[in-house]
Amino acid sequence: MALVTIASTVLSSSPYSNSPFTKLACTNKFSRSSITLSSVKRQQTRLQCTATSSPQLGKETTAAQTATSCDEKLDFAGMHHVGLLCENLERSLEFYQGILGLELNPDRPADKLPYRGAWFWVGAEMIHLMELPNPDPITGRPEHGGRDRHACVAIKSVEPLKRAFEKAGISFTLSKSGRPAIFARDPDGNALEFTQVG
Repeated sequence: MALVTIASTVLSSSPYSNSPFTKLACTNKFSRSSITLSSVKRQQTRLQCTATSSPQLGKETTAAQTATSCDEKLDFAGMHHVGLLCENLERSLEFYQGILGLELNPDRPADKLPYRGAWFWVGAEMIHLMELPNPDPITGRPEHGGRDRHACVAIKSVEPLKRAFEKAGISFTLSKSGRPAIFARDPDGNALEFTQVG
């Protein structure tokens, strides 16, 4: 069994600094062997959380109050998919299929969705592309995708992907933390992280 302790403290400059949940400490126990690239049967993660109130309130707050407002246990199984907007589906297919080599999921119910799109398998999870107007600005985003909202994909080795990006003329940046991970953007500016897990 591995033991990871996560401690999160809300900074005094945060708009939530007056919240009774200023400090939250969680202990996460999990089996390292249960983490695989495309495993769909992941061992449940058990969280044991304790929380202390802010000094202003001077009272204890239970972990159950901080964790959820629902009376039932929320039994999350993993991330099912990430949805990304695209302007031109064919151009996006060239990137996700042609360069990344992702497998198309044929089960997308195109007859029930009022817009064009594609579903791609990424291990046991998916990326859903939607050809819809993008309400967000595409220009002026950070050069490094790690400083922008992004989706992270686990990959066994980043080296073949680096070579594929270089061959296709796609710019990318390395992780600023020194991890074996690279960041790139798709044709619509969606930031993607590819982190090595092998």
